[in-house]
Amino acid sequence: MFRATLLFILLFSPYLCADRVSAQSDGTYDPTFVQGTGFAGDVLAITRQADGKLLVGGDQLSIYNGVAVKPIVRLGADGTLDTGFDVGTGPDAPVQEIVTQADGRILVGGNFFNFNGVNSRRLVRLMPNGSVDNSFNIGTGANSMVTSVVVQPDGKVLVGGSFSQWNGATVGGIVRLLVDGSMDPAFNVGAGTNDNVNDVVLRPNGKIVIGGYFTQYNGTTRNQLAQAHGNGTLDTSFNPGAGAGSSYSVIGMALTADGKLICGGDFWTWQGASVNGLVRIATDGARDVSFNGQSTPTRIIKVAIQADGKALLAGTAGLRRVDTDGNADLTFETGTGFYGGLQVVAAIEQLPDGRLLAGGQFSEYNGNAVGSIVRLATSNVGIQEPEQLQASVWPNPSNGRMTIQWPGQEQAWATVRDLTGRIVLEQVPIFSGAGLSLDGAPGVYMLEVRSASGVQRLPIVKQ
Repeated sequence: MFRATLLFILLFSPYLCADRVSAQSDGTYDPTFVQGTGFAGDVLAITRQADGKLLVGGDQLSIYNGVAVKPIVRLGADGTLDTGFDVGTGPDAPVQEIVTQADGRILVGGNFFNFNGVNSRRLVRLMPNGSVDNSFNIGTGANSMVTSVVVQPDGKVLVGGSFSQWNGATVGGIVRLLVDGSMDPAFNVGAGTNDNVNDVVLRPNGKIVIGGYFTQYNGTTRNQLAQAHGNGTLDTSFNPGAGAGSSYSVIGMALTADGKLICGGDFWTWQGASVNGLVRIATDGARDVSFNGQSTPTRIIKVAIQADGKALLAGTAGLRRVDTDGNADLTFETGTGFYGGLQVVAAIEQLPDGRLLAGGQFSEYNGNAVGSIVRLATSNVGIQEPEQLQASVWPNPSNGRMTIQWPGQEQAWATVRDLTGRIVLEQVPIFSGAGLSLDGAPGVYMLEVRSASGVQRLPIVKQ
């Protein structure tokens, strides 16, 4: 027993300290994400489910780590392919957006006409197992691509894209659906935008920010940005003025904690000032002159705000991070960065433990073969380790059948790794006092029990 326990400590010490070690260098490649050879094709969307599993979609996704897949797949939290997620023949064209609902169902938007043989023009809702949810009926759907999907707190769904019609009605790039997929008659955008909508952001007060390539919203001049009330009518208190001018677009947006809006795109000026694809907008639509928009390369596709207020920027220059004043954050080091293909990062997903997933079209990250998806460390890792959950497990040693208990009644997720760090029991949702069954060979394993308020890692021995 002593030899086994010592081996456990030696092999798992890096894992136990990973939160602190990885904080030494933001942007560090995380080798514990086991994507292997990764994807053949372009990753355009990554979304984390409540149970930690990852939904990934894109263009011409055909292989993942040597296994044939469809343009939407589900991975375990560690990067292993979830073969229990079955989309059949899947979509017949690229997936651009994936959003999960509170009930576990999945909204998928893109440029497809059919999904697993079901007519689903540019938007479909899936059951948690990947099958088409036939109770969600969008009629004839969109006449062009869906690029953004937002689920409101009331369950209604905002959809943006390059479409001008939805189920035969003129909507101008933005529509809201009821929970059954039908158009919300209380949402009236009039003529909507006069060109593509690339991103939609819902404010906590219910107002809706729309970014894209357009210059008008329902006949009123609005360059690249417009804000609508909850009923779809234009909010005239928000005015971006000249914006980026003509022939440019806002591609990605994110709200800061104080309600300002960070916008990225392919523009060089904003309201007459020189910028470089990045701008911060005040709540009235004016450019925030205290924010430096010249510190990053142009054509930003995605924007995400960290808990510390720093902004992650994905695009044609790979992945960058800026401080809260817009200046380049030099502590975020990507080394040689992304290589292969177009070297574009098109999707980013922040994880609860502070790590970051990036997807796009690339084959390497800082010299490591990754195949269009990679997991990185960021400064949130190790700065604040979650509190101990005070979980206990018995019997230990056991024959693989054990009970886990902790104070309180909140739900947690149990994960078990072997001595190599490989996950052998993945993200099982449990409550205190629940039983857990571990199959596999006798030996020493690591049990991690993680809830919203804490985490505990315990060595367990299977006899």
